[in-house]
Amino acid sequence: MSSQLPVEYHEVESVERAVEMLGGEPETRIVASGYSLVPLLKDGLETPDRLVDISGIDALRGITRENGRTVIGALTTHVRIAADTSVRERARALAEATDSVGDYQAKHQGTIGGNLVVADPKYDAPAAVLALEGTVVVRGPDGQRRIDADEWFRGPGETALEPDELVTELVVSDAAQSGYTRKSTYSGYAAVSVAAALEADGNRVESARVAVNGAKPYPIRLPEVEKTLAGELLDDGLRTRAAEAALSDVDPESLLADGETTGTHRRRLVRSYCREALERASAAPAEH
Repeated sequence: MSSQLPVEYHEVESVERAVEMLGGEPETRIVASGYSLVPLLKDGLETPDRLVDISGIDALRGITRENGRTVIGALTTHVRIAADTSVRERARALAEATDSVGDYQAKHQGTIGGNLVVADPKYDAPAAVLALEGTVVVRGPDGQRRIDADEWFRGPGETALEPDELVTELVVSDAAQSGYTRKSTYSGYAAVSVAAALEADGNRVESARVAVNGAKPYPIRLPEVEKTLAGELLDDGLRTRAAEAALSDVDPESLLADGETTGTHRRRLVRSYCREALERASAAPAEH
């Protein structure tokens, strides 16, 4: 951002006013904690004409229950989610993911809404959101939209959010058994993170959702892993077979490679941490 170009700054206290200011000109960006956006502004990677501060919208904070699912306001911080008893009991993978955020400021000030909008492959929450059948609720000039997590993440830093829409809530399903794990890098971010959510009848898996972030530039489900698990007795042998199936879900040619680890190494990490996520998911069923 050029210091010669002034940026309008507005604080709003309602979702309706925020959506109103997002429409049309000038180019507008939403800011809440500022953890993700401010560095981009400083580096000139984002150059909006107007900033709309939504941190004063209290209606976007908090964790509630609705129709048998957990509803989390977009401004709810990672540390609040990680500490919430209901989330830990019903959606443990998300509690573990938000608790894994390594940066102190990001954990205590960063919000789940900002996490979803930035959609960084190094972030912790996206894999858990996919595994828990997440729904992202947004508000725009035409009203409310509910977007399945499977449709939300579209590419590196790219989501289904339109420029004139605001994320208001994340809704996640209950999972009898779920867990999350990650391979940390020296920077504190995740090289690879895996989340698993299982529904089981005794020791037999009825259905499974397993997702990984960091393997590609955007989070993905692992369908071969899920097929391997479905209908089978959950034991060490099944976890090993499912982890091997993860190799079929991650094409070596399309794996993310950066300065911290190679694509080939990431593929091996997916296999290892897939097994670990399944172990965590099956270690202790959630209490409903």
